[in-house]
Amino acid sequence: MELETLCFIRTPFPEKFGVPRQSLLAMDAIGEMVFPKTDFTVEAFRGIETFSHLWLIFEFHQISADSVQALVRPPRFEGKMKLGVFSTRSPHRPNRLGLSVVKFLKIEERKDSVHLFVSGVDLVDGTPILDIKPYIPYADSVKAEAPLFAEAPEKKNVVWKCDAPFEKNLIEEIISLDPRPGHQKEDHSSYGITLNDLNIRFQRSGDQFEILEVERKVIGSDQ
Repeated sequence: MELETLCFIRTPFPEKFGVPRQSLLAMDAIGEMVFPKTDFTVEAFRGIETFSHLWLIFEFHQISADSVQALVRPPRFEGKMKLGVFSTRSPHRPNRLGLSVVKFLKIEERKDSVHLFVSGVDLVDGTPILDIKPYIPYADSVKAEAPLFAEAPEKKNVVWKCDAPFEKNLIEEIISLDPRPGHQKEDHSSYGITLNDLNIRFQRSGDQFEILEVERKVIGSDQ
């Protein structure tokens, strides 16, 4: 079976570090998908605005084929427990396929393109989108058991030690979810994260996180 990439989604996350580990945890994380305006794309999206949420089927494109693992360490368990890859959402999967539910925002037809906007994305910028399907509550929301992942991750308080930019809400959402690797949860060193064109430094302080510095990249600079 050959899979054709529909588009490459645009998100605020230029690198894996900092991407929410599940969708809908950071609702200010906006994704934009751009399609060439053809007879197919115009017709294929007919009626999509009637749905509040969508499924995105995508490729974990930054995972190499030789990094597929049978046992993985979910970040939620702080590196202390291994589970089979089919018991987790790990990207280190045989076919590197991912499934993510997002909130539909709007669709726009422009002169030469069709733009689909969603929120709550948990995808790296440039992730290949392979398919899009509507989220249907009666079929997709079932009473289920998942004792190892029963609770949503706890969000930590975020304190600003510098001036907050326009993207304040998105930054707080991402940092509050603690993007650090599981085995470094007790580390109080400062960390760097990139969101859109912002370089952000933060550190853990007690039971909260402090935003130490936010610097906007200069367009055309490699720094």
